[in-house]
Amino acid sequence: MQLLENFISSAQCSEIIASIDDYRSRYDVPLIHRPERKRSLKYSVINGEEIQSRLPALQVLYERVLPIAKKTTREDIVPLTNHKVGVNVNITSPGGAYRWHYDRNAVTAILYLNAVSGGEIEAYPDYRLLLTGSRSSRMQGYVDRLLQLSIILRLFGNKRSIIPKPGLLVLMRGDRCLHSVRPVSGSAERICVVMSFDSAHAVFPQEVALDSYLYSSKAQVAKGDPNYSS
Repeated sequence: MQLLENFISSAQCSEIIASIDDYRSRYDVPLIHRPERKRSLKYSVINGEEIQSRLPALQVLYERVLPIAKKTTREDIVPLTNHKVGVNVNITSPGGAYRWHYDRNAVTAILYLNAVSGGEIEAYPDYRLLLTGSRSSRMQGYVDRLLQLSIILRLFGNKRSIIPKPGLLVLMRGDRCLHSVRPVSGSAERICVVMSFDSAHAVFPQEVALDSYLYSSKAQVAKGDPNYSS
């Protein structure tokens, strides 16, 4: 996990937030709420397809981050072909949080746009025990759940906590780093840009189910974690 301070200036952060506020005044932004036993998923999201057509400056930012992500992670990565997922705006209101998970893609970059109370990223870098085969297999899901037991995390995990700060860029191997967002406190929303990259030939079998889980405000019918094969 790498942290790059002042990737963009506070003034640039404010400009991006103003463009997001303008978007929100004209278009609906879905609220996603998926209750979980430990930490629920509750946030609003502007997906990458909307960004491409209505917030093009963020698409340019996504392309700008790619060579930095390659150099920092030393990974041969490309932008995702799934444009909905490639670059997003995540808006977390007070009380909202993001559940513990691994990302479907190899490399994730998170750009904080503002400072808030709470809303820290909590992460266990390089914690995942990746099995041979698909990252979305049932056996991988079993191992992932086992290693998230509190006693095992205390014994073997090395948790980092990253406080929201305007212009801070966080780069991580999202498919290996167990991470979550603590509940936001106070009165301000936590706003960040999330950018995803992967190898050119990456395949994710659960893509349709996970897209519905992360981008649709409709209640989920299927049970279980959509990251894994049922």
